[in-house]
Amino acid sequence: LLQTVLGIGNILSLVLLYEIHQIDRFPRVQDFASYCRLVKCAKESGGKRLGTSGNKIGNAHLKWAFSEAATLFLRGNEPGQKYLARLEKKHDKGKALSILAHKLARAVYFLLKRKTAFDLEQCLRTYGSRAGEPGAELDTEGMSLHRTDVKPMMAASLNAEVRLGLISLSPALCLDTRS
Repeated sequence: LLQTVLGIGNILSLVLLYEIHQIDRFPRVQDFASYCRLVKCAKESGGKRLGTSGNKIGNAHLKWAFSEAATLFLRGNEPGQKYLARLEKKHDKGKALSILAHKLARAVYFLLKRKTAFDLEQCLRTYGSRAGEPGAELDTEGMSLHRTDVKPMMAASLNAEVRLGLISLSPALCLDTRS
C-alpha cells in the first residue's frame, strides 16, 4: 500500500513500516504527525501558550522519510508541482516542502488505517472533504445546497459561471444601500 504513494519506493516504504510499527497505536492523525516531527509542539502552562517546545519530540527517521518522500513526490508529478507552486506563493520553498511532507504523512496515516490505495486528487485537495469537486455540493443553479433558503444576488452576466455572492441578512447592512 505504501508504494502506491508517488515518491515512496522500496527503501522509504520499509523505513516507514519499521518506524511506524503499528498504525493502530496512534488514535488520531494529529498524534501521528506529532510523532513524525512534522508539527511543532505547543508549550503551554496554566492555559497560556508560551510558544513552541523543542524539535526533539518524536521520531527523526520518520521526519527524514516524509521529507524525502515530499521531494520525490514532485518528480514528474504535474499536479503536485502546481500544488507546491501555490504553497510557495504563500510560504517560502522550505516551508512549502514541509507542508507537503505533512500532507503526505496524513495521507499515509489514512492509507494504513483504512487499508486503501493512495488517491492523488484527495491528497491535493485544499480544504474540506469535497474540495476540488464543486459540482458535488451545488444544485443546478450553482448555489450551495445547504444555503438554499437565502436568495443569491444576480450574476455578473447571464453566462457567468461564478455568482457575485449572497445577500446579507444582517439588519445593519440592509440599511446601507452601498452594501
